[in-house]
Amino acid sequence: MKDYFNKLSLAVMLVTSSLLLSACSDTTQSSVKLNAKASNSQNHQKINSAADTVIITEAKFRFSEIEFESATDNDSIDIEQGPLVLSLNVNGGLTEVGIANVSAGFYEELEFEIEARDEDDALVKDPDFEGENGQNYSMVISGTINGEPFTFRSEKDFEVELEFEPAFEVNDEEQVSITLNFDTSLWFLDQDGNALNPSDSNNILLIESNIENSIEAFEDDNEDGEDDEDED
Repeated sequence: MKDYFNKLSLAVMLVTSSLLLSACSDTTQSSVKLNAKASNSQNHQKINSAADTVIITEAKFRFSEIEFESATDNDSIDIEQGPLVLSLNVNGGLTEVGIANVSAGFYEELEFEIEARDEDDALVKDPDFEGENGQNYSMVISGTINGEPFTFRSEKDFEVELEFEPAFEVNDEEQVSITLNFDTSLWFLDQDGNALNPSDSNNILLIESNIENSIEAFEDDNEDGEDDEDED
C-alpha cells in the first residue's frame, strides 16, 4: 500500500510539473522597441511662403505613460511611465524612446501623453520646460523665422492614440521596432500652405493642433525610418 501511495504521489508531481511547464511555454516573451523620428514631407527642413521662412533647429517633448494596447484583450503594455524628455533629431535620424518586454500576440494601438508638469509629477532635468513665472510646458520648439530666432512653448496637454492597421505581431523570435514619426513640415503652416509665425500668439492654437495631427506610428523592423508596409 505504501508503494502504491508513493507511486501515486510521484505521478501527481509529474502531471503537475508537466502542466506548469506547458503554462510557462505558452507565455512567450519578446520585446518591442519604440523610436521617434522627425521627418519632412516636403523633403527639406525649411518651410517657405511668399514672405516667411521657418527653420526648426530643436524640438523637445515631455512624454509620459507610453503604452501599447493588445488587439485580443484589454491588456496594455507600458513602455515607459515617465516623465521623460524626447529630443527629436530634426535632421531625420531615429531617437530611441524605450524598450519593453511584452507577451507574444497582436497589438493594435499606441497611446501616450505629451503633458506639462503638474504639482504631483516628477521633475525633468531640463529648464526649458519651466517658465520664469512658474509656467510648465509640454513642448519646446526652437528655430528661426526669416533669420530671427524663436522659441515656441506650449502648456497644452495632449493624449495621443495611434492605431496600427493591420495590428503588428510580436513573437518570441525577434524584437519588433516601432517608429513614432513627427512630420515637422506641417507644424508652422496654415491650411493654405502659408507659414505661421510661431512668435505670434494668435497662431498658438493652430500650431498646437498641427503638431498633434502630424504624428503617426508604424512598424519599422529594419529601423530605416520608413513604414515596413510601404516597403513590401
